[in-house]
Amino acid sequence: MKSTQSVYNTNHINLMISELKNEEMYLAITLLSKFYPNLDENLLKSRLDDVSRLNWKCLGLFSNDKLIGLSGYWINTRIYCGKYLYIDHFIIDDSYRCKGSGAKLLNYLKELAIANNCEQVCLDTFVSNSLAQSFWSRHGFKIVGFHYVGQ
Repeated sequence: MKSTQSVYNTNHINLMISELKNEEMYLAITLLSKFYPNLDENLLKSRLDDVSRLNWKCLGLFSNDKLIGLSGYWINTRIYCGKYLYIDHFIIDDSYRCKGSGAKLLNYLKELAIANNCEQVCLDTFVSNSLAQSFWSRHGFKIVGFHYVGQ
């Protein structure tokens, strides 16, 4: 695993952020399974395979070689906002929340957006996920629309 950034947060937790590539991508299944308990691990693996063939990338947040967080992301362009970085499945293990870990991962994603000349960073969160909504609001994100799903 190639380290892309090491940080030391205020709670004395050594953190490393690394892009998960190839087979490393499957490390994400443990956290994704906690977030989506109704999805079978084989389905998660299949979907990881699908998105990894596109331009989706995944960052892992590690503490002492243990995956404690992750965020997928896409870089794309839309007519209304120009080039953007879309945060996809931003997950921090429960025991590492409120310790600065999520902020470190978010700051890294913002740096990626700047390095890729993105005009903004955006994401969706579930209506029922009030913890995530509080996190994003604390970090300067504004609610600007609704995400509708049809079947």
